[in-house]
Amino acid sequence: MQRIASSVVSLLGLTALGLVPGFTHAGGPTPEHFLNSSSMILEIRYCECQATEPDGSPSELRPEFLERSHLLRVGLADEGRGYASSPELTIGFKLTPLPESHGAFAFNFAGRYGAGNQSSTGSGEVLLSRDQWINLFGSHHEAQQGSQLSGVAVRLVEANTLIN
Repeated sequence: MQRIASSVVSLLGLTALGLVPGFTHAGGPTPEHFLNSSSMILEIRYCECQATEPDGSPSELRPEFLERSHLLRVGLADEGRGYASSPELTIGFKLTPLPESHGAFAFNFAGRYGAGNQSSTGSGEVLLSRDQWINLFGSHHEAQQGSQLSGVAVRLVEANTLIN
């Protein structure tokens, strides 16, 4: 009889433990909970396509690039350093506000993008203004199958535009 009671208690205990994760996850924070209204988000777009026209400005991205590219969003910590990685893209960066120009930042970066049998790398420092895309790096290779293109672009947006 004691074995049966022990088994019943064990079964009830396991059932209760199985219900606990449901209670702890219900009503938990959303990912956006960890951003505040003054947080900044770095949006990174990358694609096996051309980001800008050959003779165009680095901030004028092609509509095709914006439609076809993958989007990776990275929340920025106060110190402005960051690292992001996906299967195709790896990028490290440091963002430094420019006190003489409100909303402008020095963006120091090093990145690598690889897709299919091609890859491209880039590093440097560019001027990054809020809400303005800028093409960082890419590649253009001629092959028997035609042109192989890639591009990586970034922009800085305020987190509250994503939260609302």
